[in-house]
Amino acid sequence: MEEKIVGQSIERFLEIDSKAVEIREKRDKSLADLESRYRREIQEMIESFNREIDQTVKDIYAKAILTGNQQVEKIQKDTTELIKNMEARFTQVKDEIKDEFINTIFDLKRY
Repeated sequence: MEEKIVGQSIERFLEIDSKAVEIREKRDKSLADLESRYRREIQEMIESFNREIDQTVKDIYAKAILTGNQQVEKIQKDTTELIKNMEARFTQVKDEIKDEFINTIFDLKRY
């Protein structure tokens, strides 16, 4: 009888050990799946952030180029206007000098 009890006890211990191994394997698989899912989610977040950063950089670059081009156009316009004004002033001064010179010559001929 005692051997029967020892045998049953050993059998029960083996069943418990088998259950413990099964539970541990399920837990390990569950943890591995969870870790894999978290790694995927983290990778997706990193990729999403990288896309957002790339888009932000592209937007900033495009805005900088646009602003630069607008400034260049304004400088060109202002420069053209300045040259036009300088040419007009030069023509005016040249005409004044020419008129003064001619008037001086005519005044000299009168005397």
